[in-house]
Amino acid sequence: MKNTRQIILSTLALGFLVGGGYLFLDSHTIETSRAYDQTSHKPAKSDKQTFKKVDVSGEVVEGFDSIKKLNESAEVIAEVEINESESFQYENVVFTLSDAKVKQVYKGDVQPKNVIKILETGGYKNGTEYTFEGNEAFETGEKAYVYLEKYEGPVAEDAYVIKGVYQGKFLKEEGKLQSPNGVAKGLQVDNESQLGLD
Repeated sequence: MKNTRQIILSTLALGFLVGGGYLFLDSHTIETSRAYDQTSHKPAKSDKQTFKKVDVSGEVVEGFDSIKKLNESAEVIAEVEINESESFQYENVVFTLSDAKVKQVYKGDVQPKNVIKILETGGYKNGTEYTFEGNEAFETGEKAYVYLEKYEGPVAEDAYVIKGVYQGKFLKEEGKLQSPNGVAKGLQVDNESQLGLD
């Protein structure tokens, strides 16, 4: 009788743990059923409906706490406009590779009007949007100031990556800048003059 009671209680405890884990994971998945961004009334990034959003958190290899340090570290600093973005999966990680037209160069060996490739972690795959620390990958038509370094690795050829994974990406919307999520106070800017670019 005592053994039967322990088995029943163990089974119930295991059920609560599994059920609680499922509810915890499910609560971190944002369900949507819309194909349009309600704030801008434009098609969502993927041309398809986004059914869920998965945000990944993690440590970055190189972190920045000021625009000055970001400026010093970047190989290329440029203002870009995204011509096209494509997401794909490589070894269970979703990446986005964007063709970015260079509008103006502040540092580095790229030329204005050239198109460069920018590789980011995250993007859309099978109805799911993957973000890193709440930062979305580029979408077609977006404009930004980017701090870049040349990518070396198997995922893409002849591409650049953003310094500090997402820290060196400042989206330009209606004349204002949007700082990435989760950056140090020294990287929180809202206009171009705060970037100190000449």
